[in-house]
Amino acid sequence: MRVATEHRLVTANPGETVEVRVDVVNTGELIEGVTAHLIGLPDGQISVEPQLLPLFPDAQGQITLSIGVPTHQPAGMHPLTIAVVSHGSGSPTQHVDIDLSVSARPGIKMVPDPQTIRSKRTGRFVLNIENSGNVALDAVLSSTQEDKRTKTRFTPETVHVEPGVSTPVILAVKGPRMFTGSETDRMVTVGLVAKRAHTIPAMDETETGPELERETIVRLRQKPLVSRGLLTALILLGIVVLWAAIFLLGLTQVLAGDPMTKTAPASFFPVSADDASGDLDPSAATTGPAPAGAMPKTGLLPAGVGGEISGTVTAASDQLPAGRITVQAYRQGRSKLLEVSSAATQSDGTYTLAGLYPTAYRLKFSADGYRPVWYPNAPSKAGAKQVTVAAQGKSEGINVVIQGTPGSITGDIDPGASLVPVTTKVVARSTSAAGGSAPVAQTVTHGASYSLANLPAPATYELSFSAPGYQATKVVTTVGAGESRIQPTVVLSSGSGQISGVVTDGTNPLGNVTITSTVAGQEVSVITPTTGQVGAYTLDHLATPGTYMLTFTSEDHGSRAVVVDLEAGQSKTGVNVKLAAGTGCAVGTVKDADGNLLGGVKVLQGGSVQSGGTVDASAIPSTTTLTEGAVGSFSICGLSAPGDYTLTFVADGYASETVPLSLSANGTPPNVAATLDTELGGIRGTVTGPGGGVFVGATVTATNGVRSWVTTSSSAGGTLTNGGYLFSSLMPGTYSVTVTGDGLKQQTGIVTVKSGATSVQGFVMKAAG
Repeated sequence: MRVATEHRLVTANPGETVEVRVDVVNTGELIEGVTAHLIGLPDGQISVEPQLLPLFPDAQGQITLSIGVPTHQPAGMHPLTIAVVSHGSGSPTQHVDIDLSVSARPGIKMVPDPQTIRSKRTGRFVLNIENSGNVALDAVLSSTQEDKRTKTRFTPETVHVEPGVSTPVILAVKGPRMFTGSETDRMVTVGLVAKRAHTIPAMDETETGPELERETIVRLRQKPLVSRGLLTALILLGIVVLWAAIFLLGLTQVLAGDPMTKTAPASFFPVSADDASGDLDPSAATTGPAPAGAMPKTGLLPAGVGGEISGTVTAASDQLPAGRITVQAYRQGRSKLLEVSSAATQSDGTYTLAGLYPTAYRLKFSADGYRPVWYPNAPSKAGAKQVTVAAQGKSEGINVVIQGTPGSITGDIDPGASLVPVTTKVVARSTSAAGGSAPVAQTVTHGASYSLANLPAPATYELSFSAPGYQATKVVTTVGAGESRIQPTVVLSSGSGQISGVVTDGTNPLGNVTITSTVAGQEVSVITPTTGQVGAYTLDHLATPGTYMLTFTSEDHGSRAVVVDLEAGQSKTGVNVKLAAGTGCAVGTVKDADGNLLGGVKVLQGGSVQSGGTVDASAIPSTTTLTEGAVGSFSICGLSAPGDYTLTFVADGYASETVPLSLSANGTPPNVAATLDTELGGIRGTVTGPGGGVFVGATVTATNGVRSWVTTSSSAGGTLTNGGYLFSSLMPGTYSVTVTGDGLKQQTGIVTVKSGATSVQGFVMKAAG
């Protein structure tokens, strides 16, 4: 499959829709179904016509991509990639790089909130500065007051606003002091001047454009501190309040206190709880003074003297003890419930409230992630049942079941190197619920991620993951009340696969054919039988999903290579191969200088020299190294044998390499190992300021006229020298390097980048103006 487009540079205005047409040629022998999608912009902005382009062998078609450019799309050059995918013969995905140039459309709005503030002296207004265009703007605010005594202050006074962003600015307006009098309006006119924050060198811009001006009015309606009538009323009110305070202070001292501590009999307050007399009846009337040494009637009593309330708290979801639950005891005060004691449950769910006066209490149970409950099972204090505590008595078995809020479990599923989406069934079963086997809590079906919501919590769950072709996987996890649990990624273990078929000469099955492939980094081979099931072969126990290259070799019938894709647990039968006598294959791998396997490398077979010295002028065979499975592997078959050939390896960013190849008479394929060296280069240098010292933070832009790269001069402590910059991975060619910075004149230099080398270009800046 061959892909090309004339639209390498697409120019568009914000809000427009532009079209990019891609020409596709089916160079294979099978009918292709071709789709295309754009990498670099959200899918909602792209439409493709047709959705699926059918192509017969040697047929040509065209796919049109309509790109909707949003209003706030930043101006400048945006590198995009068109991916053209084969759905027929399985040809490798082709990529076409284009650049989207979006023109600049500056715009800004200023809206005060509120417009008018009524205050005694100072008002704070929020000015929302919204960048409605698609270029960054620097805005400066100013104010004009009708009354010179009115003061204003902006926070901040200068703002930088990115496209589509709204930035608030606080405007404080302060009027002169007004002790008495009528309300006065203080009018302030707010002005805004905005200009482009920077140019876009890649678009050949030289100026930032005209300034944008906006204006609005805010009003501070200032009222006096005290009016004349109010001043008289305040004096009279002060006299009344003073007398009322005297009365209230006296009544408070007389009537204050908890009524329960006032009505408890004096005999309830012995010096010690070890009093053996047993005369501790709380109902006994005592009219005389408290016994000598009686304890004070305020606060809680020491343990053993007051009463106790105890019990156990369990969770409704699993009927297990709930720890860290706050228990609060309330008793009726003069006008409302008063909290008198609190405690927290232990890990076994038990709690104890000690030192309580003999009266009735309402108990509240609460914690983060749980619904509050009042004893025994009321959502509010109105439905609570009172618990009575006797003098030195114990109220035991005050048990409560508390309901946790639902939890959730989310996570990702890794299906391995599968070439098609994998549907996984995720089932959650509670293992902590009482009553034996727990029901299925929830079942969902997803591809790469899953989410189980509204799970009863707290609880422990067993998660099971099952997918066609994969082994079942189980994970146990605990979800707290109201918790959103994020699980680690679950890696599915796939079953083994198998490849089988028959090798023939086009008519009859062939025995003694060697089939070779690489499995888990090791080369394995089988030989077709010459008796029984002649020509049949089977490669089993293959890891899936994966891509395998099978090489078929026969001394009398040449060789051939076949690429087979296996999905998870898949067994492919009927992979039949025909060997033609006098032909052979070239197979091998391609690596980079560091020994890494390279996929997507174009492999071209040069002219061949046949026996007798004649040159084969037929079409030149070619292929591309695998990008999945056996990455970097390739095969070119159908070569006449014996013969001498050359293989040329070509890849973007690498120097091409040519390797000689000789095929013997039986077509036995030699293993070709090619290594490609990078041909990319770079640019580095140092930015020096007007005073002779290094300049940190300058913007450095490099462009080759098609694409731009931007960086800043580095500060000390990084991998670069102080004031240094670096562009790496650049194709050889001529580049324009431009340096800009605050208070500096723009400097530009022309740099030539050579293959495998880093060019040096320093800049000495001059002060602006």
